[in-house]
Amino acid sequence: MLTTRPYLQLGSVYALILITSFAGATLHPKSLLTTRAVTNTTKAGLAWPNGNSVDIRQYLSTGKVSWYYTWSVFPADASIEFVPMFWGEKAISQWTSMIQKTLPNSKLNITTVLGMNEPEHSGQSNLTAQEGVDLWKTYVEPLHAMGYRLGSPATSSAPSGKVWLRDFLTACGGNCTVDFIALHWYGTNASWFITYVEDFHNTFQKPIWVTEWACMNFVDLTKQCSADETAAFLNTTQSFLDEADFVERYSWFGAMKVVDAVNPNIATMDHNGNINALGSQYIGSSGSRVTGNPSSALIQGFPFSALLFFTGLSGLYSLLFLL
Repeated sequence: MLTTRPYLQLGSVYALILITSFAGATLHPKSLLTTRAVTNTTKAGLAWPNGNSVDIRQYLSTGKVSWYYTWSVFPADASIEFVPMFWGEKAISQWTSMIQKTLPNSKLNITTVLGMNEPEHSGQSNLTAQEGVDLWKTYVEPLHAMGYRLGSPATSSAPSGKVWLRDFLTACGGNCTVDFIALHWYGTNASWFITYVEDFHNTFQKPIWVTEWACMNFVDLTKQCSADETAAFLNTTQSFLDEADFVERYSWFGAMKVVDAVNPNIATMDHNGNINALGSQYIGSSGSRVTGNPSSALIQGFPFSALLFFTGLSGLYSLLFLL
């Protein structure tokens, strides 16, 4: 099943969530649903599509959130580290016109650059492995010589994602610098998520960045994670990410006013742009806990890919995101 729903419009920027679901279902064990203590780790980041229309500083009060990205080369007005992304072929003109202006900006604290967004999917950057290699060598690899760390193209959790990444690394022939593996995952089963992340680390033997993940069900739209189930899922998965030595960074998908209506419970802010209870939990705000009965999160889950598609990038987009 494929569903398409617009959820964000910023000037001439339009984003669509395109979701492809696939089979498989299990229950995750109660043993995983432990309450996550507030930690001082700073792996947490923000997948941030809001530009400066929302105050990002409300997520920084605990010190847990240390970085953000915008699926682009355009930063927001923030004091934490910005991580630019070379989204794909559609972003070449913005990348070439802005990257050399963005990188030297000391206020952005840039150390790292992310590769293409879900290149195996036709609704996203839509590249063959060889096309990905060609773009990487032209637009991303040169930044390694400038001292920046490089993250792999971020594939979706569809089976084709892992295949694409393997093909990409093979086609690179050892001539692409990939310092860590970026990945996306969507579903409602915490144990499946944990297994998926561990498998990517075991397969590629590199540090992991989870740059999108959330609790959403596109197999049965009537069985979405409730607010309590979403909190329990975040509690379990974020605890795992914080504790796993091979996970360097992560960013939950939902730092926006309006998330696709399939499951609005994954949003970490309200419709006015104010951080909500889930957002407070994510940043480790004092006293944040899983509410309700943790066993309520034992719902059947199917992993799927929730895909963010940018179209109509223009100069107006640049104005919205520039400092």
